[in-house]
Amino acid sequence: MMWAVFTAAMFEFLVIAALIVLAMACRTSQSRLIAKVGLLALFSATYLSAYWLTDSHVAGAASLLLWILLPWVEIVGRVRKLRFPIQSVVKHRFPPTRDDFPELPELTAEVESAGFEEKDNTGWKWDATDNFMRLFFHAEKKMQAAINLAQQEEFALSYVSLTSRTRDGSTYTTSNYPFSFTMKFAPQHKVNRYVGAVSFEDLLASHQDFLEKNKVTESSLRDLDLENLPTYVEGDMSHQIAHNLSVGVLEATTDGMTRYTWRGCFFLWCQVVKDMILV
Repeated sequence: MMWAVFTAAMFEFLVIAALIVLAMACRTSQSRLIAKVGLLALFSATYLSAYWLTDSHVAGAASLLLWILLPWVEIVGRVRKLRFPIQSVVKHRFPPTRDDFPELPELTAEVESAGFEEKDNTGWKWDATDNFMRLFFHAEKKMQAAINLAQQEEFALSYVSLTSRTRDGSTYTTSNYPFSFTMKFAPQHKVNRYVGAVSFEDLLASHQDFLEKNKVTESSLRDLDLENLPTYVEGDMSHQIAHNLSVGVLEATTDGMTRYTWRGCFFLWCQVVKDMILV
């Protein structure tokens, strides 16, 4: 009898351990399909752990809800305390060290090989987040490219974006930013999120398709002051902050800054949950 109990417990332990190892391995993959398999493995391990401990499917289902509730605790406990300036200042800065951003030279070479010319190294800080951006411009396409690095404590995230601006004030951006955006974009700023880009050329092709779908022609693109590209980035962020203030995602604070409202926290929580499910 004792041997049967031990054997069953060992089997359950090995199944859960195997699922956790599978989840960790899959989550390191660049394939979205494999990453989804990893998430399912993690959910399965969570459910089975609670079920086998309690012999209750209700407990198993409740344990899965914890994955949904944990982001809310993080948002309320940390993100709501963050502060954002109403008017961002984007200024020239030195690029990060190779240790902080080892992919920068390779990404720069890839962007330049597509006909873009490096224009400036810029950046800004929002509370605990330090943002670096290397700006490029393609004169013939009238298109801006940017290599971005966002750092917050030990966490770092890099991505690439392409932006085209039209004479009527509209902005079109394609980005391989890997998560759902944490704020809403102003109505005149249309965004094409292409996480599956395998190269800069692939991202560029997606942006060209994005422009064609929106009937943006070469003649409708505006001429930019190439010596002051950071000012356009400042404008984009200021418009975004203003829009989120107007729709209730952000609210002004007494010290002249902004922060997430409870409505904004709920919006952000929905974005996080969507990433968890649709990763």
